[in-house]
Amino acid sequence: MKYHDSMAQAQQKMTEVCWFLERYNLPPIPINYHTIYSYISKSHDALCEEIEALLAADEKLDSYTLENLFSRYLSEHDSSQKQLVKGVSETIDIMDNSVEKSSDSVNKYIATLDSSLVAIDDADISEAKQLIADLIDASYELKGSQQHVHESLLQARQELKNCQQQLQQIEKHRHVDPLTGLYKETYMVDKAAVWVEQGKSLCAIAIDIDDFNDFNEKYGQAVGDVVIGKVAKKIRSYVQDSGLPVRTKGKEFMILLPDVNVQTAKEIAERMRSGVEKLKFISSRSGKRLPTLTVSLGISEMKEKEQDLKQLTASARHSVARAKLQGKNNVFYNTH
Repeated sequence: MKYHDSMAQAQQKMTEVCWFLERYNLPPIPINYHTIYSYISKSHDALCEEIEALLAADEKLDSYTLENLFSRYLSEHDSSQKQLVKGVSETIDIMDNSVEKSSDSVNKYIATLDSSLVAIDDADISEAKQLIADLIDASYELKGSQQHVHESLLQARQELKNCQQQLQQIEKHRHVDPLTGLYKETYMVDKAAVWVEQGKSLCAIAIDIDDFNDFNEKYGQAVGDVVIGKVAKKIRSYVQDSGLPVRTKGKEFMILLPDVNVQTAKEIAERMRSGVEKLKFISSRSGKRLPTLTVSLGISEMKEKEQDLKQLTASARHSVARAKLQGKNNVFYNTH
């Protein structure tokens, strides 16, 4: 992102950025600074709209949220890396097709060569006897080496397959939150689009750790990160391959469930709630047990005529807010 501010404009924006970071208790790290500078500059409409929506909903802004926004809207590296992965994948596909065609051509050539050798051998032309004998020897020698060529082609295919798997791993790491092992919101958007295109129904479960900000302030971010990791692991254990577990904000998670009805989503959510409540956290320094943490969960479903991920996740978050109003540590689903 390039800016064309005068010195006076830049200084004014820097002051506003610092004030914003201080107001929302955000550390002045480069990603936070860059994201908020873009917001103050109104240089990216979608970014500004999303931040405005978060502020209007009185959502807590944290570094993880800003990092997600930066990755989605401002990171040229993220975009170029995605294009690089796509380009290499396409190149591998082309190479694999070429290998396949080469193998077919060799097989056709050998078949034609066999027929020609038989015809020449049957003709038994005396004037070219020696020439024919040399041709037959050379041809069968080529035929004998065909197996080696075929094995080399198979090996090339395997190497290409390995490269594709490595690219898939790179793509996965690009979309996975390193702290929790859950997917990032950018991947959720892409995956949901695929499911909607396939005509699948979607349920969403929004999850928020109750009173986590107070816990984090009391015991520190390092302990808080460990706790978030353990809660995420517990949540993921109830999803497995049936859905997509996502870390959307610092202490908020979202589960997308394709082709799962609301009743099943409720059962999954209740197991998550109960499982997190049973987690035990022990301080590595004092050996003392830390307070029990709970989660509030909200469920929403995507109607056939409402194929909108933003509406789905917003509804799930609204249900979380209702769950907290009802005393926290429970599951809420709005039937209306």
